[in-house]
Amino acid sequence: GRLLSGITPDPRIVELDQRQPEFVSPVWDYVTNRVTANRIDGGRNLKAAINPTLEAVQARYGVPSGIILGVWGLESNYGEAALNYSAAAALATLAHEGRRRAQFEGYLLALAEMVERGLADPAQLRSSWAGALGQPQFMPDVYLTTAVDFDNDGRRDIWNNRGDVAASIAHYLSDRGWRANEPVFEEARLPSGFDYALADGTLRTVADWAERGVAPIGGGAWPEAHLGLQAQLFLPAGAQGPALLLHHNFGVIRRYNNSDRYALVVALLARAFDGREGLVQSWPRQLGSLTREQILELQTLLNGLGYQAGEPDGLFGSRTRTAVRGFQTSQNLAADGF
Repeated sequence: GRLLSGITPDPRIVELDQRQPEFVSPVWDYVTNRVTANRIDGGRNLKAAINPTLEAVQARYGVPSGIILGVWGLESNYGEAALNYSAAAALATLAHEGRRRAQFEGYLLALAEMVERGLADPAQLRSSWAGALGQPQFMPDVYLTTAVDFDNDGRRDIWNNRGDVAASIAHYLSDRGWRANEPVFEEARLPSGFDYALADGTLRTVADWAERGVAPIGGGAWPEAHLGLQAQLFLPAGAQGPALLLHHNFGVIRRYNNSDRYALVVALLARAFDGREGLVQSWPRQLGSLTREQILELQTLLNGLGYQAGEPDGLFGSRTRTAVRGFQTSQNLAADGF
């Protein structure tokens, strides 16, 4: 009861929830705006400050500290991002708004359970406008199953306790199938005359990719230990941009936030923290990118030509990519889906 007493709907939250971006930024802007010198320095500084804790967390969960820090930096700028909302008010508002009522009522019940079980202090329940909690930005149902009390003080304090934050992020990833000592992605060089239609999400072993002429960007051969691993070829900016072999762990990071761009940024931040270089191949910025209006038009035209792009929605998803590939193939263009 006291969790919800005196709560009224917050119109700002409804407005934020309904505001869809008109323009989806190109992948290179998304990446370079997030893999910044500032964020890399922040992660290195935090690593230096709490390294024994990070090592203990990595030992328990098998998730490298660089990946933990990458997620942490993206979700809350290492805890520096302001949490301007009361979680109860945010969740109650979104349940009341009604578009995803059952979902947000479920979150609200989970929040009540957190307080009832004494896992978190009611006064502390600060969130984003969408009701995501603390430095890892967990929804309340995820908090119940996944937040960790790493220092055994009786509270799973993902707001202030850095050990609890690091362990909670690592537990989330390990719980969703993180494989210790496997790569997230490796950048590749493709042979001339390569069939770009192979970059359609199909998993093949690294040995299989190597037979098709896909080699490490820096030269030489793929590590022996990687040859049996399954990977898919990913061209985030089409044939003229970087070519990446995505491993199982890339998909695990996507479980945190269901976006290829997000997973790529986490992995690039982790590389930077470890002193490894980022992408070698530059982004094809000269190609520009499409607005939502242009994507709608593209989807409509593809459907009209018999390529199944799905219901036109202005979002460039996998069905649109497959339709673009079909059209490119028919025109003898590089079928990269871009």
